[in-house]
Amino acid sequence: MQARKTANALAWAFWLGGALPGLWLGWRYQAGQLGVMPHEVVLHQTGRFALLALMATLALGFVQWLVTWRPLYGARRPLGVWTFLYASAHGAIWFWLDQGGVLEFALTEMREMAHVKLGLAALALMLPLALTSVDAAPRLIGLKLWKRLHLLVWPAAVIVIAHAWVVSRFENRLVIFLTGVVLFLMATRAYAAWRAARRQG
Repeated sequence: MQARKTANALAWAFWLGGALPGLWLGWRYQAGQLGVMPHEVVLHQTGRFALLALMATLALGFVQWLVTWRPLYGARRPLGVWTFLYASAHGAIWFWLDQGGVLEFALTEMREMAHVKLGLAALALMLPLALTSVDAAPRLIGLKLWKRLHLLVWPAAVIVIAHAWVVSRFENRLVIFLTGVVLFLMATRAYAAWRAARRQG
């Protein structure tokens, strides 16, 4: 019972905490504090928020495996949902502010720009994860299928990193660092799966 209460408190803390970067950015945008091209700042910052939230979601799984403290599970859903919300805001800002809301312009960039294709592909992979983040989802589709579906977070993470590499032109130290983080987390996940398979075999 105490573990559930702790997990719920942790979840609420992450739900509220996840809103703060967006509120801060929105306030600065309205106050005219984002320079001469505010839409570009908002575009890049929402993308960065989504990237960091995704990395935190993946890292939380590793920390949970390391320390086996069950209440940590309370933070995974809000982090995952905030990842999708910031990624969606990133895409919406790209369409409405960067492309002026003109579908023809957006379709042209989708055909010609690699980073746009990668970003939309990652967002498409995140959509079913967000839709099945409610409590009823594992019961409705089955726990086994739900767990398999949520493995989509890994290809989504790889595509997001590729998107960030293309946008940063291979010069952003944060992207280089987060690439290493993703590779490390994927290796630990593969190792955990290998150990589980050995125990079952």
